[in-house]
Amino acid sequence: MGIAYILKLLDQYSAFDSLHWFQSVNAKFSSEEKAVKESRQKETDVKLDQTNTLTMKRLDQYRQEFELLYYSLSSARIFFRTDLEDLPIEVNKTPVEATASPDTGASTA
Repeated sequence: MGIAYILKLLDQYSAFDSLHWFQSVNAKFSSEEKAVKESRQKETDVKLDQTNTLTMKRLDQYRQEFELLYYSLSSARIFFRTDLEDLPIEVNKTPVEATASPDTGASTA
């Protein structure tokens, strides 16, 4: 929540998105998992197989934590409603405000 607030306060969402940080970390995890899987297929040593198994569990745990971070940041961004600020004013109005008569201000609800 704090990261989303700071990014909103400093108007840095587009700069943060341009880093493609989540995609690059996901690619890093994928490449590490691929390397471990290849190592498991090549080696027949029991201790190395145990090490590779632990490494795969660690990578899976890190990936799950990272996904939770992504979902948390995404929900915090929704909380600050950054996606609606660039839309025209008419779209941002509630249905009651949008149907209000411009002359009297009365709603048709």
